Amino acid sequence: MQAGSVSRTKLLLELKGKGTCECELARHLAPHTVGSLLRAIPAEGRTHKFEDKFVYFETGLTIGAEKQRTSFKRGELAFMIANGSICIFVKDATSSGLNPIGRVTSNLELLETSAPGDVLVLKQP
Repeated sequence: MQAGSVSRTKLLLELKGKGTCECELARHLAPHTVGSLLRAIPAEGRTHKFEDKFVYFETGLTIGAEKQRTSFKRGELAFMIANGSICIFVKDATSSGLNPIGRVTSNLELLETSAPGDVLVLKQP
């Protein structure tokens, strides 16, 4: 499907004070999860890193397992049901089951520079 379609929604992921990445959520990957996230936007939280594999921030949302995967590529976005977090993969990695939700389409390198305490905001462009 095309980027402007019903299935894909373009959003911005802002690392406050440092810059912005473009990303898109793909409804077909996990329709309930993506719908819940879109209704909760803007979502904001402090960044955390899991080893060197992904950066994540908690959204406060409670969403169940949906079309979970364990293998993710650099730039993909996933939702961690254990703590309601959005995860942004900065390396190809395997993880416990996560709901796939989309991908970062530009400036992923910015997220590799995030430090503990930085704030990430997922918002409309």
